[in-house]
Amino acid sequence: MSTSVISTPQNPTSGSLQRKTPRLGTCQLRLRNGDNLDFSDPAATMQLTKTLLKQDFGLEIELPHDRLCPPIPNRHNYILWLKTLLDTSSYRQPGGKLCGLDIGTGASCIYPLLGTAQRPWCFIATDVDEKSLDYARKNVKVNGLEERIRVVGRKPTESLIPLDDLEVQSIDFVMMNPPFYTSESEMISSAEKKARPPHSTCTGAPVEMICEGGEVAHVGRLLQESLLLRDRVQWYTTMLGKASSLELLIEQLRKHGIDNYAVAELVQGSKTKRWTLGWSFGPMRPSEAAARAVKTGFIKGLPPVAKFNLLQLPDMYDCNPLARRINEIVGALELESWVWEAQSLKGIGRARENVWGRAWRRKKQRAISGSEIPPGTEPGLTGSDNCKLGFATTQERLSTNTVGLVALDDFRKRRAEVLEQQEREAREAALAALSAARTANSTPDRSLTGTPNNAAANVSSADNSEAEKHKKKKVKRAAKALVSFAGDDEEEEGSEPVISKKDKKHAPKGVGGDAEKGESENVASGGNSDAESRKLAPKKLTVNSSVSIVPRVLTKSALRREAAEREALRKEFLQLQAAVKATEIAIPFVFYDGTNIPGGMVRVKKGEFVWVFLDKSRKVGAELGVGGDKLANARRSWARVGVDDLMLVRGSIIIPHHYEFYFFIINKTVGPGNKRLFDYSAEAPLVSHSTEADPSDLLSTPGQPSSKALPDIRSLEGASDDPTFTKVVDRRWYQRNKHIYPASVWQEFDPEKDYQSEIRRDPGGNAFFFSG
Repeated sequence: MSTSVISTPQNPTSGSLQRKTPRLGTCQLRLRNGDNLDFSDPAATMQLTKTLLKQDFGLEIELPHDRLCPPIPNRHNYILWLKTLLDTSSYRQPGGKLCGLDIGTGASCIYPLLGTAQRPWCFIATDVDEKSLDYARKNVKVNGLEERIRVVGRKPTESLIPLDDLEVQSIDFVMMNPPFYTSESEMISSAEKKARPPHSTCTGAPVEMICEGGEVAHVGRLLQESLLLRDRVQWYTTMLGKASSLELLIEQLRKHGIDNYAVAELVQGSKTKRWTLGWSFGPMRPSEAAARAVKTGFIKGLPPVAKFNLLQLPDMYDCNPLARRINEIVGALELESWVWEAQSLKGIGRARENVWGRAWRRKKQRAISGSEIPPGTEPGLTGSDNCKLGFATTQERLSTNTVGLVALDDFRKRRAEVLEQQEREAREAALAALSAARTANSTPDRSLTGTPNNAAANVSSADNSEAEKHKKKKVKRAAKALVSFAGDDEEEEGSEPVISKKDKKHAPKGVGGDAEKGESENVASGGNSDAESRKLAPKKLTVNSSVSIVPRVLTKSALRREAAEREALRKEFLQLQAAVKATEIAIPFVFYDGTNIPGGMVRVKKGEFVWVFLDKSRKVGAELGVGGDKLANARRSWARVGVDDLMLVRGSIIIPHHYEFYFFIINKTVGPGNKRLFDYSAEAPLVSHSTEADPSDLLSTPGQPSSKALPDIRSLEGASDDPTFTKVVDRRWYQRNKHIYPASVWQEFDPEKDYQSEIRRDPGGNAFFFSG
């Protein structure tokens, strides 16, 4: 958050104030501590306020002696925090025209005066005290701000936010400085508990200092109204005087499911501390400087940290390899969108939840395997991988195998394959380790080396004769194999080579003929059981003659060659993808407010976001003066409309702002009625292969236009599409009419939904008789 820019010292002297304004010389001020200004004198503090406003902001005010005299640094810090909050939570350029509501503006009307002095803002200022309203109107008039500040009187029983009463559709922010105390006795007891007398005098009236329930009840009333108005106001903000009140109100926000809120601490010197609280129903979160601007104390329930400083690199450090690695890691996460700017080394991503934590990986593992994962372990991870929390090995494989993917479904399939492969390798490694351990620690089985049962052998001698003949034939068939694997470099563990007849002559003793002879003797003896013969007879490797493809040998050179080919294909794909994204298209559209208002045509690139199209359509609406038949000054009204106030409706699907057109084009996304949402080509445009450059294009002068002009928008792809298929809708109009057809059948785009098999239903659950 920005710091205060008040030029007057914190404790100015009488002489310095007289140099600022000649009127101070006529005031009889009581000094203390030498030449310092006595803040306990109401006349001195009032003149100081007037001097600061005149010197730093060029404002003049008149104040009654029985109303609050606002401390300028405190009020100015509130405005500074509000500017940071609004600038970092909107797509609009900072410093634009905004409209705000000041609840309880007071006699000074200080917040609207400070806001209009620094930004092109306009205000609605309300109050319930008639005397304060009279002085507020005088201060607005003396500064010539009647067109930008509207002072409105309200009753205590009326709503705090009078949008419907004033016939205002929406505003950008609400600010409020509620009374601190619940009763006069509480205010007196609070002053008595202080160890020292107050640093400055207080001239506030009871109507400004006391309200039923105090600041918690007053802000709670604002919270209840915000639950009804919701996004008709972008930010609801208030100042608080107690840290305990702040924590109680944060609990109320969380109870109502509001997680987009901001907390700041306003400190003026070392004697006064205030807090500000703001909440919003919009999708964009503010920056860290606005949302967690608390430095001198601990506040329970601060918003979650949205920014981390992982490391700082020296000035001469080459950041390109690290930047590429960051792009690969973050790009492999399940983000809604991820845009990496290679030139500025900056990436912007959007996520619905924490998709980078270990809890998310465990959750996805359970979803894939369909079973619970034991605590402290993850499937597919052994040894050193568990020490790395399953991130390094899994992430490296995932980033390597998902390079160049665009569709979310392809990424999920590839990720499932990687996890399955990792689990399979882990199981094979575990089985190999178990087999090796059994081989090393094997002991003879007493059941196999005991005395044979001769009686049982004599009884079943007739039956065993046929089995012995069958085993002899089986051994002979196995010995006829002429293929040998003895020369292979890599043999599987636990397998023995099959010796061909040609190699029996050169076979070592105990192998080949001797082994076969021993085996035949064991079979002929008939003294051992079938289980014994299966354990003693090793399994032979035979050739699968039905396979006609010879497997390749995975040597290091082959792996390097395969990696080089994969990298070349990846670069080629990225070049094609960049070419497709840079291709311009034309999108005809209409403005919709119950009727189709012709809007024209907008030129965008396939790789641009939806909000870029809405920003260009907003400018088209301002140029054409759309809505001039309903509004007195349509251009001025369009200047107040931001990108967040507009919606793109393609058919009956509401397209969110953060999506790229490329996402729908490359995936050929189909909407209701089996119609593609954006029916544009996903192929790269043809590139001219001529290498000769025109000498006239090598030099350019400021007065000479470029010879490479943009192509005519009517020649771009999509110029002949039906403009009524693309509607630009005011979000406020949609909120008021979403229960009326056709807005009642509009639905926000869901990438997981199959619109082809969807059954269209009305809000009552009844299926439509038509499709599309």
